[in-house]
Amino acid sequence: MLYLKKNQMTKIKAKKLSFQFVPYLFIVVTILTAFGSNSGTWA
Repeated sequence: MLYLKKNQMTKIKAKKLSFQFVPYLFIVVTILTAFGSNSGTWA
């Protein structure tokens, strides 16, 4: 029972962490596509 609760807690923590990283990931992808596909110029 205790193990189950602990496992659930880490899952929730991981979810919160991934939600915190989503905006950064989006920014990185945007920058990479902007520099990659348009050779440094914004579309």
